Amino acid sequence: MTHPHPNPRELAHQILVRVETRGSYADILLEEKLPTVGRPYRALVTELVYGVLRWQIKIDWIIERFSRLPTRKLEAKVLCALRLGIYQLYFLRGIPPHACVSETVELVKPLGQRKAGFVNAVLRAAQRGRDTVPFPSIKREPVRYVSVIFSHPQWLVERWLNRYGLKETMELCRTNLTPPPTTLRVNTLVTTRDGLVEELEKDGMKALPSRFSPCGVVVTERCRTRLRPVDRRYYIQDEASQLIPLILAPCEGENILDVCSAPGGKTTHMAQLMENQGLVVAMDSHPTRLKKVEALARRFGMDIIRPLLADGRTFTPQFSLKGMEETPIPEEGFDAILIDAPCTGLGTIRRTPDIKLRRRPEDIASSAACQQEILSNISMLLRPGGRLVYSVCTLEPEETEEVIRWFLRQTRGFALQSAAPFLPEGCRRLVTAEGFLKTLPHRDSLDGFFAARLKRIE
Repeated sequence: MTHPHPNPRELAHQILVRVETRGSYADILLEEKLPTVGRPYRALVTELVYGVLRWQIKIDWIIERFSRLPTRKLEAKVLCALRLGIYQLYFLRGIPPHACVSETVELVKPLGQRKAGFVNAVLRAAQRGRDTVPFPSIKREPVRYVSVIFSHPQWLVERWLNRYGLKETMELCRTNLTPPPTTLRVNTLVTTRDGLVEELEKDGMKALPSRFSPCGVVVTERCRTRLRPVDRRYYIQDEASQLIPLILAPCEGENILDVCSAPGGKTTHMAQLMENQGLVVAMDSHPTRLKKVEALARRFGMDIIRPLLADGRTFTPQFSLKGMEETPIPEEGFDAILIDAPCTGLGTIRRTPDIKLRRRPEDIASSAACQQEILSNISMLLRPGGRLVYSVCTLEPEETEEVIRWFLRQTRGFALQSAAPFLPEGCRRLVTAEGFLKTLPHRDSLDGFFAARLKRIE
């Protein structure tokens, strides 16, 4: 017996309720649930989920203007239904208002007539009062204005206003509200960048070489076919992320350590740069995530990647341990180490909009403490003369420059090297005077990344 496909709005509602009540990740839920929906409706589900999460702070402000109850007092299923309704009424074109209201009311009918009536009343009032919603004043309350109008949490807006000023903060927030470009990294072990562009065009897509990464391709249009998550010719990866292995510059035959390697994009990129010759030890503390790295290595036909289940904060190699033959740790130390450290991810809001809703100010300090532990511990596994790249996908100083300055004050025998000589000519403007790679979504149309290259000099 075949089960009917779920209604796209119903599925979007279920996902948003899970994100709201359990802290689930929208991208993981979408990956898991989209195959249950008819193909024509998958884009609508994705649009509804990400649209609500991108605009949630502004949507909640609008709800509070028309609801007799504040959003914090509403049951999650009712609140998420209202968010979906407001998103369709205020932010989506092409859906008739009566359909937005009636379809949303259907979502809460199983909760009882009273709740359905409440949702109906709020949405009808919002529809009528669409042009009369009062918003904060930019002159009197600049932080609150930017927070509501551009749908970012106040604490984050305040940080950015202090650092970038009003105009640039608004540009950054505005960019974070737009879907990111679809960028692929070419697997150069099986094809070339030009070859992939031609092949994608034959498949019914329009694609262009990326602006900064020498092995990146930007898909500008998908007409007939979808990108396949099992294709060995490419990996879906933001262009900024593709620049990190270039700064490490791994060579054929070297021993490389990749700390916090899952899901394996940078790991496989390094194996690719090494022409699949040498050793890449892929370390991660989560067994299920490490399996993803192994699966990606198999998909790309790479046999130099060895998994190692370990926590970068506490890992101490014991060279006499049985079983270490499978994941060899060179006694003289690694030639190069990549630490793509856990971070707040605040440079990827455009890609994962729910991250701005789940992060708290105190997360920045706890991330920085974890980053310092990993860097201090893992740096000792580097051989003299070797190099280490520290990278994170966040914009916050405590997790970026300050971690590196702290490390150089605490640790003898390391020197900072500029990232510029290891990147293509066109990337030089992404490198600061101090030598750090820093990309900004509104300036570069890339995820917000930071990277520093260090050399062990003794």
